[in-house]
Amino acid sequence: MIKSGNGSLSESETLRKAVDCGILNLEEISECVQQMKRKEILDNHSYWPNKDGLWITYLPDKQKGRIKRKRKKKEDLEDLIVEYYENLREKIYIKDVYEEWINSKRDYGEIQPQSYDRYCTDYKRFFPEKLPICKKEFSDITENDLTDFIKSTIHNLGLTKKSYAGLRTLVRGIFKYGKDKKYTCLSMTQFFGDLELPNNIFEKRIINKETEVFNEDEIPVVISYLRNHADIWNLGLLLQFQTGMRIGEISALKREDIQQNGTLLVHRTEVKCKDESGKWTVYVKDTSKTDAGNRTIILPDNAKWTLDEILKLNPHGEYLFMNRGKRIRENTFNKRLSRVCEELRIEHRTSHKIRKTYGTTLLDCGVNESTVSEQLGHSDIATTRKYYYFSNKNTETKLKQINNAVNF
Repeated sequence: MIKSGNGSLSESETLRKAVDCGILNLEEISECVQQMKRKEILDNHSYWPNKDGLWITYLPDKQKGRIKRKRKKKEDLEDLIVEYYENLREKIYIKDVYEEWINSKRDYGEIQPQSYDRYCTDYKRFFPEKLPICKKEFSDITENDLTDFIKSTIHNLGLTKKSYAGLRTLVRGIFKYGKDKKYTCLSMTQFFGDLELPNNIFEKRIINKETEVFNEDEIPVVISYLRNHADIWNLGLLLQFQTGMRIGEISALKREDIQQNGTLLVHRTEVKCKDESGKWTVYVKDTSKTDAGNRTIILPDNAKWTLDEILKLNPHGEYLFMNRGKRIRENTFNKRLSRVCEELRIEHRTSHKIRKTYGTTLLDCGVNESTVSEQLGHSDIATTRKYYYFSNKNTETKLKQINNAVNF
């Protein structure tokens, strides 16, 4: 460690400082390491000159047991020996480290099956085998290689800041695991601390805010339709409007989750992932999507009518939402919502937009921010405000609000 007035430097920081100051030359160090490896190989392998002045050795051979090799020059034979043992050494590439890392996280239960599938999909997208970084031995990958890879991937795939987060997670995870396993000396804390990515490198996606939530004119129309056509699917969508639950949580509700004190327990969700054979499977997991997702929802009075109607349609089912003895899956609710939007001739929305509408409605009505986060199953209000709050007022209302505000 090098001590300074501000504290101490790590070994990697010390090395970087020494290189930056010209005390050390990385090329010279690399050459020295290669020479040490070469000497170690030659010290452990026998070779000698014969009476004809040729240099002789025997190398292992799978078919013959061993095979004789000879060269006129000692240096040429040494090159042959070193090359042979270098080729025997197991070569590790980024794909090998990724597979070790992701399988380790799965086997130790550090990630959920759906997260495992998402990581696998992201890896195929970000690390095609044709890329130079995928062909280079893992131990030889430098910080410059990583920087070039990250910037070119952002540019070539048109990544937004949000989609870049998936790439960053993979790079950090793979190389941190690789460092722990002594496959590389790169420090991801240091690398990402030094990495500079200007804002203009990311793709800008214009969000149509008009379709992020149902607006104040559409909400009563949709609610009226769902109430007046109260089958089991429409009641599920209506309950989502009234609670803001994820549609996978709606699909996994059971009668026992309805509490006598006017609340609803949320501690299950539908999960879709691939099984060991690579086929997609759908099942109910006994915990919600996140820790904060396991929660108790306060039901508004109108939701009690909705639940009563659901129980009338399905009085004996294991799950609240069933059809012909089978649980109704979340994709079925999304298909139904598409049909409802089409019939009402309004812009198509997914069920996730209902959830955003719920969050927006609570915030607009002055509900305490911590309560809004708890109802939605968020760990903090920042997530709610960033992704779940959009103005759903029509132009006339917005003009009225602005005129009231700007009265000078």
